[in-house]
Amino acid sequence: MTSLLQPVTNSSPDATRHTRHATMAGVGVYLPEGLLTNADLEVMVETSDTWIMERTGIRTRHRAGSGETAAMMGVKAARRAMQMAGVDTVGAIICATCSPDTLMPAAACFIQRELGLVGMPCFDLNAACSGYVFGLNVANSLIQTGSIDSALVIASEAMTSLVDFTDRTTCVLFGDGAGAAVLKATDAPGIRATRWGADASRADIIYIGPKQDNEDSVDALRMRGSNTFRLAVDRMVAMGEELAAAAGWKVSEVDFFIPHQANQRIIEAVGKRLGVGLDKVIINVSEVGNTSAASIPLALGDAHLSGRLKRGDKVVCIAFGAGATWGGVAMEWQLDPPAATR
Repeated sequence: MTSLLQPVTNSSPDATRHTRHATMAGVGVYLPEGLLTNADLEVMVETSDTWIMERTGIRTRHRAGSGETAAMMGVKAARRAMQMAGVDTVGAIICATCSPDTLMPAAACFIQRELGLVGMPCFDLNAACSGYVFGLNVANSLIQTGSIDSALVIASEAMTSLVDFTDRTTCVLFGDGAGAAVLKATDAPGIRATRWGADASRADIIYIGPKQDNEDSVDALRMRGSNTFRLAVDRMVAMGEELAAAAGWKVSEVDFFIPHQANQRIIEAVGKRLGVGLDKVIINVSEVGNTSAASIPLALGDAHLSGRLKRGDKVVCIAFGAGATWGGVAMEWQLDPPAATR
């Protein structure tokens, strides 16, 4: 059995070996107006701003209001991504979410309906916090093989609907939001390498269900903190190193790492293990909390819209989630900063 401490590779070759490639042509983000601050949580559960900040680095999270489902938030992010990309249709719609509106139809189907698009395949993908990079991996493969010429990859989460607000170890972490990207077929690599993996023997460290010490408690999002921390850091570091190598870069040559925004301590540990300063790590967890699959596209969107990302930048996205799942994408950024930030 492969050790979880060793990099895990795809069976498929890297994008640089193909003549057909996928690149991001547009990104979009959406955060609901509702806010859940540490002060709000102090009233709801036994906790404090100091306790939360020391352990997570999170100050506030966005919380979906009435009618703001994962699909509806995904629609708003998708429209912004399509507008930036200058497209009115795509070849496929992939929605990464672990908090869908219903078990069926898929959130992607609701998104397709709201966008007024008909005919292309649309489906949900649940790899928890790794969902967005899994979605990019699938879209990249479909574009490389010529099955489609473009894809809309969305990650949208209504995580606060899954939280037990009497459980202070988890309720302080999670927020809601959505991010999206339009991928197009190109001749030159945008996405240069992808990786993904899973180990279901670790499925019990993050799950939906009752508390482990109270089977009569409500079903909600549960975590085994110390086990999650160690494995998340190990996996994201391994993915970061391997993706850089697969893309033909040294770790020191990567301009920006965008890790899953689990909490500040995990992000800092990943940066330290990779040997990169936090100036090369995109972080927005203090403002949005852990938004599961949506965390990487939200951070990516923030970095682009603020002008931090420049055309030609080497970017590595890495994630770890329930399952346990992990994966990432290495890409050369092909979008110019917004005019207002230049």
